[in-house]
This record gives sequence, C-alpha cells and structure tokens, in this order.
Amino acid sequence: MVLIGILALYLVKDLPATGRVGFASGTAPRIFAYCLIGLGLAVTIIGWLNAGPNLEPLSIRGPVAILGSVLFFAFAIRYLGLAVTGVPMVLISTAAARENYRWKEALIFAISITAFCAVLFPIVLGQPIPLWPTFGR
Repeated sequence: MVLIGILALYLVKDLPATGRVGFASGTAPRIFAYCLIGLGLAVTIIGWLNAGPNLEPLSIRGPVAILGSVLFFAFAIRYLGLAVTGVPMVLISTAAARENYRWKEALIFAISITAFCAVLFPIVLGQPIPLWPTFGR
C-alpha cells in the first residue's frame, strides 16, 4: 500500500496542488496518496507488533480452478454462447473449494446464475454477448 501511494505521488507530481480557490486537479490524488501511505504504514506497524494466526499451507487447487474457469469462459463464450458456457464455467470454479463440495447444489446454482446472466446481459443491459452457439456463423 505504501508503494502504491508513493507511485501515485510520483504520477501526480506535474498536476497543480493548489489553485485560486484552494483545490486543483492534483489536490485530491495527493490527499488520497498520503492517506494510503499512512494506512499502509499503520497496517505494517500493527502487523509487526501483533502475533497473528499461523498460515495454512498454500494450496494450488483454488487458483488453478478459478483461472481455469476464467480461461474457459474467455475462450468459449464467443463460440458456445452464454447459455452453454455458463454452467461448465461455474462447475469448474466449484472445484476450487477445499472441503467436499456438493455437485447437486453446484449444478442448481450454475443453472440459476446462467439463466440470470442470460436475461441480464444480452436482454436487459443490451450487451453484445452471444446467448447461443454460433457454429458456422
């Protein structure tokens, strides 16, 4: 957080900090950057002074399942459409759970969220997302 705040200060160095009425285009970004630096320092100091819980070993299963789900969606949405891509995408991401997941509940959720998204994005919001497969088009 401290590094992001320092980067923000560097990026707004050419913006004016004050104007005729006090505030200029660089005032708010500087204030937020200083707040971010202060917050980052506070979190760092509190973290050094307090002993926290032991961290569990990092499992690769979760990130791989989520990344696989996102990649599947990215490559399949254009050709298979939202109605066909949604269910497998949710089921792939369900594999990220550490405990035993229930496929029946995951399938019900996958169908429900896919139906919701199929109505929301192409119909309600008018997004140019194909709803059905576009084989041969």
